[in-house]
Amino acid sequence: MSDLREKFLTYFDRKAHHVTASSPLVPEGDPSLLFTAAGMVPFKPYFLGQKSGIDRATSCQKCFRTTDIDRVGQTIRHLTFFEMLGNFSFGDYFKEDAIAFCWDFLTNQAGLDPARLHPTVFEEDAEAETLWNKLGVPHKAVRLGADTNFWAMGPTGPCGPCSEVYYDLGPEFGSGPNDVVGGDGDRFLEIWNLVFMQFDRQPGGALKPLPKKNIDTGMGLERLTMVVEGKASPFQTSLFDPIRKAAADAIGIPAPDFKGASAPSEAEVVMAYRIISDHVRAAVMLSSEGIIPSNVERGYVLRRLIRRASRYGRLLGAKDPFLHLLVGPALSIFAKQYPELAAARDQVSETLKAEESRFLETLEAGERELQELLSSGPKYLPGKAVFKLYDTYGFPIELTKEICARHGVAIDEAGISEAQEAARAVSKTERAVAPELRATPYRAVLNETPGLRCEFSGYKKLEELTKVVAILKYAKADGALRIEAAKELAPGDEGEVVLLRTPFYPEGGGQTGDLGAFIDDVSDERMLAEVLDTQRPLPEVIAHRVTARRTLRIGMRLRARVAMQSRRTTAYHHTATHLLNEALRRVLGTNVRQAGSFVSSDRLRFDFTHPKPLSAAELSTVESLVNEAIAADLPVEAMERPAEDVKAFGAVMLLGEKYGDKPRFILIGKKGWEDPMDRFSLELCGGTHVARTGEIQSFKVVKESSVASGIRRIEAVAGPALEELAKREEAEVRAALSGAIFRFIELTSKIQSVTGKPYKSVLTDIPDPDSAPIDAVRRHLGELKELEKSLEAQLSQYKREALLQQAEHGRVTLDLGDRKLAVQKFDAAEPQTLREISDRLKRELGSGVVFLGSFDAHKLSFVVAVTQDLVGSGIHAGNIAKAIAQLQGGKAGGRPDFAQGGGPDYDWDELVNKVKELSKP
Repeated sequence: MSDLREKFLTYFDRKAHHVTASSPLVPEGDPSLLFTAAGMVPFKPYFLGQKSGIDRATSCQKCFRTTDIDRVGQTIRHLTFFEMLGNFSFGDYFKEDAIAFCWDFLTNQAGLDPARLHPTVFEEDAEAETLWNKLGVPHKAVRLGADTNFWAMGPTGPCGPCSEVYYDLGPEFGSGPNDVVGGDGDRFLEIWNLVFMQFDRQPGGALKPLPKKNIDTGMGLERLTMVVEGKASPFQTSLFDPIRKAAADAIGIPAPDFKGASAPSEAEVVMAYRIISDHVRAAVMLSSEGIIPSNVERGYVLRRLIRRASRYGRLLGAKDPFLHLLVGPALSIFAKQYPELAAARDQVSETLKAEESRFLETLEAGERELQELLSSGPKYLPGKAVFKLYDTYGFPIELTKEICARHGVAIDEAGISEAQEAARAVSKTERAVAPELRATPYRAVLNETPGLRCEFSGYKKLEELTKVVAILKYAKADGALRIEAAKELAPGDEGEVVLLRTPFYPEGGGQTGDLGAFIDDVSDERMLAEVLDTQRPLPEVIAHRVTARRTLRIGMRLRARVAMQSRRTTAYHHTATHLLNEALRRVLGTNVRQAGSFVSSDRLRFDFTHPKPLSAAELSTVESLVNEAIAADLPVEAMERPAEDVKAFGAVMLLGEKYGDKPRFILIGKKGWEDPMDRFSLELCGGTHVARTGEIQSFKVVKESSVASGIRRIEAVAGPALEELAKREEAEVRAALSGAIFRFIELTSKIQSVTGKPYKSVLTDIPDPDSAPIDAVRRHLGELKELEKSLEAQLSQYKREALLQQAEHGRVTLDLGDRKLAVQKFDAAEPQTLREISDRLKRELGSGVVFLGSFDAHKLSFVVAVTQDLVGSGIHAGNIAKAIAQLQGGKAGGRPDFAQGGGPDYDWDELVNKVKELSKP
């Protein structure tokens, strides 16, 4: 409900709060969080004293909580995606004002009945209780325990009591023992939580008063909308109802389509529509921020939402993908608050449709398998069976659990874990993993060194006289890599170094971190450390991963020098990426959106939304547009400008990224900022770029492929890297021609050996692979490849004819009473030829067994065939083959009438005797 959002933000704006736009759902600079789960997350640096400049703030923050997925639809309290209204104070006002603001907004702005509002306080917080009662609230504040009314950031650190406000929905929502203020029933619904952050919990548990007391409040927009609109659940409000109605239109009314026991109950229908509405809202918001369905981390959460919603649509009778039809209604709910979502509509629709379509392909088979498992009425489902449904059919484990729960069947959780571990063990490969830069040790460093910052100066310079302000050292303990704060790095040590100022660009925006060196500030020739990577583990920290050549100490002065060539060639690729993005938009349409990128000194990779592969003509046009922009030698100008200019100029931005109040614009155009509308490209970007496009020299698309459903990838090279690529490709082509010539000679020799006749070569005028012009090399390579296919076909045919002729004269037929045994050994016979010969011999024998072997490179493969009349009399080709394989230490298997196997070479006569023994009546 947009007017409630506006009322809230306007109210606190008038109370001198800084109105802050919502941060993305993917937290910025906090790798410890999968998603933004509370309104206070973007303000953590202010609460921790790492940032200053704002005393009061208010926001409507997009939030997502993965812990509530399974409970969505079962209660009116649980949602995945929601918006949290909040007001915050950083050392400014405290309890009295926070409580007064809360009561005033709820009663005078939102218009809620004071008689239905019930405040609560922490049982030991007499101050808050007094403040509530001082306001003259109809119901005295209820004291509750620490489990609900005391907040803590962790085992130690900032913490404090809470005051929650509950709304009485009325006795019709429940009148049992749990339907009390602070209880688990539905009658009293918590709508606003005020956290009074006033203590610092010490390692021993003691509470030390904070020097600056803070306020953190949170109120779910969905719950507030529910009580303001007078609805029985959030799912009936204007924040969900457009999706529910669109889903009903897409699926139809369930009742006419179901018969008998298969029809869902009314409660199941209600829950299904709740789940679909919630999950589509959440999936739309996650997908709009560039998250792609996958099997890991955020992508897995999105995949689970889409598949769970699709499954419940199927329960209601949906047969075809329908979730993409709900994207428009979902976006209409947020159109006013988040207008940037409109540009992502096509991308989101394609993502949901593609993922649901793929899911439905496997769902039916998985459902059949699960129903078969449940048909016998088991009380318990083994974990191995649950994992097989997932591994073989792609059937989600969570979905299996849900369906089993509805049937009253328990799940073997431990067995699932064992099956998963076994699968991982099978696929696991040893590989070297570079040490990860982690945020946790840097938080400890920041706590010990208040005000620690690292200023980036690399837009204007590649060398900086600076000093070391923090060091972290790599150390191994129990086989695991640890990163620990240190005073120094000795020669040979590896670790991470933070400088007061640095010209090194930290990895970000798809661009790799700078490489370079730390140089002695006195002697220009003395390298102190090699810089192997640059990262930003926290927003205010730039970390340089180094190998020390000489001792590095905190406080040491040095020169930080970026590797010039690496920075320059990286800039070629980054600017080329911007040109590529615009070229794709011009060729494929403006619905194309960036879904990821990688920019380094030797290549670029660009992921974008598009439902199908690019044609050769489209790729050629894209490449030409980029090269034309390079040839035009357009100026590339960076400028920080007000955030409102993003919309005014129509700048391209990565949806979900937060660029701050003054984002950095990269403009590529003839007249630069004199006329920003006459341009080739305008994007928000923090990376490093060339001064003019002409510096790039040239651009070439190397590969176009699929990354995921609805996501394409272009790999390309630019500048000097293109020359290196051309050299590598030329060397590969010349080597390929040499190999093709060798294979031609080898094949003709084999043909001569098989036929006993000289082979008349058609190979003429082949150039020297090492010195001939590359065009001639490529042309003859293509001709040789075609000739090679023809020769291989000829050789195969000659071998077959020779073996068939050999079979006519070289077989041995043994009499075994009422049946016969035909045996023969060949050299390097193909399996298909052996089978063909065995079929021919079976017809000739009338009744009997055929045993054929083929020797090749110390290995003996074989086939066993049994005529149909003997199959029913106890002679089994598969059993004979297994017995032979056991003798030779190999493997075998097959049907009663035909089997094959093989293993190390073995005494042929002994094998024949074994077959003879097993074939007798």
